[in-house]
Order: sequence, then structure tokens, then C-alpha cells
Amino acid sequence: MYERSKQHAASLRDYLHVLRRRRWLVVQAVVLVPAAAVALSLRQQPLYQSCSQVLLSRQNLATSLTGTQDPNLYVQPDRLAQTQADVARVPAIAAGMLQRLNVKSLTVTQFLASSTVSAEQNADLLKFCVTNADTLLARRLADGYARDFTVYRHKLDTAALQRARAGVDARLAQLERQHETRSSLYASLADREQQLATMEALQTSNAYVVQDASPASKVQPRPVRNGILGLLLGIVLGVGLAFLWEALDTRVRSADEIAERLGLTLLARLPEPARRIRSKDSLTMIADPTSNGAEAYRMLRTNLEFALLDRDVKSVLVTSSVEQEGKSTTVANLAVALARAGQRVVLVDLDLRRPYLHKFFGIDGPGFTEVALGRVDLREALASVAVGTLPSPRKLFGRGAATNGNGNGNGNGNGASPHVFGRLEVLASGPIPPDPGEFVGRRVVREILDELAENADIVLVDAPPMLHVGDAMTLSGAVDAVLVVTRMNVVRRNMLVELSRALARTPVPKIGFVTTAAHEEEGYGYGYDYGYASVYAPLPDAVHLKAER
Repeated sequence: MYERSKQHAASLRDYLHVLRRRRWLVVQAVVLVPAAAVALSLRQQPLYQSCSQVLLSRQNLATSLTGTQDPNLYVQPDRLAQTQADVARVPAIAAGMLQRLNVKSLTVTQFLASSTVSAEQNADLLKFCVTNADTLLARRLADGYARDFTVYRHKLDTAALQRARAGVDARLAQLERQHETRSSLYASLADREQQLATMEALQTSNAYVVQDASPASKVQPRPVRNGILGLLLGIVLGVGLAFLWEALDTRVRSADEIAERLGLTLLARLPEPARRIRSKDSLTMIADPTSNGAEAYRMLRTNLEFALLDRDVKSVLVTSSVEQEGKSTTVANLAVALARAGQRVVLVDLDLRRPYLHKFFGIDGPGFTEVALGRVDLREALASVAVGTLPSPRKLFGRGAATNGNGNGNGNGNGASPHVFGRLEVLASGPIPPDPGEFVGRRVVREILDELAENADIVLVDAPPMLHVGDAMTLSGAVDAVLVVTRMNVVRRNMLVELSRALARTPVPKIGFVTTAAHEEEGYGYGYDYGYASVYAPLPDAVHLKAER
């Protein structure tokens, strides 16, 4: 058994293969997401936006003249600007502005939801933007919002001085009522009142409107922009879904992966039989021996002969992981191919769960189970199948072709008589026993197979799938080797893991595997056509071939 190849890192080609395999998913995302974005945009209500700008100043004449320290001197500029932007969102400013402009169509909450205040980067500027369905109203609101903020900011800047001055005035009035106007306390408070009045007069606003509201511009709908964004999102979404689907899809798509997971040698890639052949339960090697599909079975025959070279193998069990992988079709065509190469072949149907070989060869008589029960002699149960003919040497090489001395190539003087290939005998399953698993484990099964191997070049055994029942595992002890059939897009990675474990427990050599439905493998196909005329002549009524006993 060949060693498993090491895992290789995914390359750009692997990624491109995934995208090509899932291209329809990517195309759908690329088409549908932008289309949905444009459709939703066209259904949106038209909205317009107007913006104004306010300059934030940290200059304080009052502190400069009075020699006091400005508390905002050591505050970071970006933090100060963001703080003022947050202050501008207080409901009091919006309520006062809406009342001043006599706007009754909007509540304070609605206005705050349709407006924004943002701090410009690397600048002491605040940007006031208002969005509304009315262009003129949007401009009025943006202008009024910015101006009312400057007024609110001035009130905040002078509120502390006003409260301090009011306190000093109240104390002075109290001293005047007590006739203590000549006291030192009164003189000190009078000086402080003058100082506070001077600071209040010098305290200017630290926010100024430097740009009035601009003419409102349309911000909704914007189908072109949304379409472009939808296209970018569709590409990202499509690629992401493609790789996600690929990660969740456990189907095996290449023979190399099967070989790696099973540790077996690939013997052949077999195409799916034509529909007309499948519909009539016929075989490619008999119904269409000149096709590329038949050539694939001849290649399997050759590779099998090389695999069995220098090995004492007379019987080969053919199995698969699950049903519907083409196991019976493969073993039947392989038997015909080996017989056409001149070998004596016996084909045995021991798939007692779902026997099918009798349909390919039109066998109605007794089978293996009746031989095992002693009801029928083995010779009587074997059905001989004609596998094809060669035209006479005259037809192959022309009228002057060399012969066996009598002008016909077969020694009977009849130049038109054909030459028959090897021999193929088929042993059908017979009646299905109540417990097939127990039946195939009986010693008589091994004895029948051994007797068949003594009188044939090779015995091919069609066995049930290995993962569902234990029949194949039991039968593997009665044969000399095992051949595995897999089908693309049917077998899963977890199936291959279980199949590999099952094959490791079989006591006989595993000579390799074949893949069916090879057209489903990426980068591989049977589209070639050599255009030669095959020397194999199809049998008359080959599709409904009838075996003879």
C-alpha cells in the first residue's frame, strides 16, 4: 500500500479553483446585492442636507487682563472640540432654536435624529449638518442650530461670573441696609464687584459662526453610490460564501484526494455510461466497444494486469464505500474487457443485498445461493457470455492478407467466419437468502470461489458496499485481493476515512481504486476523440444480450 502523501499548502490555483467551482454563487451575490441596493435606494424618500461651521476659540481676554489662569489652557484640542460637539447635542439648544424659528413640523427628538454635530480633524471647527426633505428648511435649521449654539456657549462662559457678581451685589445691598458703607468689607466687596463687572464685559463668546449654512445638497437616494457599494459588498459576500460552502461541502472532487486519503493507487478514471446504455441495462464494452468509455475500461484492464504482475492473485473482490457508485457496472465491463483480451474470466455476483449483474447479461436461471445449498451443480449455474468477435483477416487487412495457410485465419476455410475472444462466465446471485451477512460467512462460499479460481484466469466478485454492511469484509477473507470503486461527488471525506479504516482491517492486498463519473472531476474529462475504427465488432442485439448455459 502506498504511503499517504503529505498535505500541501493551499496555493493561488486552489483558491481560483474554488471560485470557479462556486462561480454561480459568486455571480448571484455580485448581481443580486447591487440590484437590491439600487432598488431600495430608488424607493427612499428624497432628503437634502445643509451644513454650517462654527469656530472654537480658546482666547480669554478676561483671564489675560485679570491675571487669572484659563482652565482650558491645558486641555487637548481634540478633546475640547469633541466636548463642545457633545454639548451642542443637548435638547435645550434644539428646543430653543425650533421655538425661535417657529418650526412646528419637527419635535426635539426628530430634529436631533436628523442632525449631526461633528468635530473636524486637526481643526478647532464644529460642523453642524441638518437633513430634511425641504431644501429651504434644511438650510434654515442648519443656520439656526449653529447660531443658537454660539449663544448657548456664551451663556455657559458668563454664567459663573454672573452668579458671582449677583452674590457680591446682594452682600453690598445688605451692608447698605445696615449703614455700613464706610466699612472695609464694603470697600472690598465694591472693588470685587467692579472686577467681576469688568471680567463679564470682557468675556466674549468662544464660539463663532464662520460659515453660514450652504445650499442643501441631495443625500438620499443615491443609487449610483449605493450600487457601487452593493457591488463591492456583493463581491466580498460572494467570495466569502463560496469559501464557506467549500469548507462545509465534504464531497471529494479529485482522484488525487481519494488516493491520498485511501493510500491506494488510481487504476483508471471511468466516464459515466451514455444514457441510452443505462436505460437498457446494457454495458459500454458490449453495446459501444469503440467509444471512449470502452477505451477507459481497456485502460483499467491494462493497469489491473500491471498491478497483479508477479502476484499470485486469482480472485479479486470489487467493492465501494456506499451504493450508487457504479460498482456493478465497473466490474461487469471489466470482466468483458478481460475476456476480450483472451482471458478466462468468471464474474460472480455476491452482492446479495442488491444483485444487479443478472440484468446486464439477461440471466434468468439459478445462481450462487442455489449452488451453495446443493440444489444446482456449479457447471449448470454458470452462464457463458459471448463478449465480441473479430472480423476475418480479409476484413482487417484486405483481400491479400496473410492467413493460417488456408486463407481464412481460423483453419476452417471460411474467410468470413469470426474468431471468438477468451471466455466469460457469469454466476448470478440466485435467490436472496434471509440473512445475507451470515450466508457469505459460510465455508461453502469459500469452497465455491476456490473451485472457480482453479478453472479460470481470474475471478471477479461483485460485493456489497463496505460501509453499510459487513458482507464485503467477510468476503475479503475468501479472495486474493480487493479493488475499490469510488464515484465523484458521491463519496464524502468522512466516508473515505471510514473506508480506509475498513480496508486496513481486510486480510488481503488492496490493489488500487477506480473513480466513476470522471467528468465531474475538475480539470479532467473525456472530450478527446482519436477517430480510429476499432477492430472490436459489437454483437447483434448487444444491448439485450442473453447469456447461454
